Amino acid sequence: MAILEVNNLYKSFGKTEVLRGIDFSMEKGEVLSIIGASGSGKTTLLRCINALEIPTSGKILIDGDAVYDSSANTGKSKSDQRRWQLACGLVFQSYNLFPQYSALDNVMLAPKLLAKERPDYKANKKQIIEEIHSHALSLLERVGLSDKTGNYPCELSGGQQQRVAIARALALSPKVLFFDEPTSALDPQLTQEVLRVIRELAETEMTMVIVTHEMKFAHDVSDRIIFMADGLIEADGTPDAVFGGDNEKLRTFLGNIEG
Repeated sequence: MAILEVNNLYKSFGKTEVLRGIDFSMEKGEVLSIIGASGSGKTTLLRCINALEIPTSGKILIDGDAVYDSSANTGKSKSDQRRWQLACGLVFQSYNLFPQYSALDNVMLAPKLLAKERPDYKANKKQIIEEIHSHALSLLERVGLSDKTGNYPCELSGGQQQRVAIARALALSPKVLFFDEPTSALDPQLTQEVLRVIRELAETEMTMVIVTHEMKFAHDVSDRIIFMADGLIEADGTPDAVFGGDNEKLRTFLGNIEG
């Protein structure tokens, strides 16, 4: 069974149709990169899948659970959206860390808030917080920041902040981890820091969807590539098949990047 299914997804803002019938699915452990020019609908697609935008129509299933189905009116209540968002982890372009919290506290925040809803929280608060603390430390070590746990975002480089953001996204053990152009705000050296972490996650069979303009990285790390243009999927296949294909819009897009 597919871990993620997107069926006939549409999204409009007023009279502007941004997504025009998106269909794709992916298996557990698959790494999918989405490429395309600015304005092609890539970020809107990610925001719809992550419940940051409610689609106009269509259906989204995560691990068999219909988190959004316009025909059944699911995905619109607060409880629906909460369940939906907990299944996803999203790393933004601009880190979105809380400046008043240390790196460790940024990673611990969501698990701590969620833990308070557990029926055994009051009775086992100390143990639960210790487990969250230990897990957060292991995640920061995983992204190479075990020596920066007490640092605040203003004390970290852009690459370090993005790695904290990755650890934070992993803290709730999402079924699918999404990246929205995670290196777009970084210089080349810091870009390589973040790409290295994503490569390492790919090697652990983490299910990931990556919106990126890093073509070589997308080719090397991905099991599949989707090319989007004008709110549609124009090409979908293995990296070699997509990059070696003869889609005119894709050739123009790649030519513009190389130029």
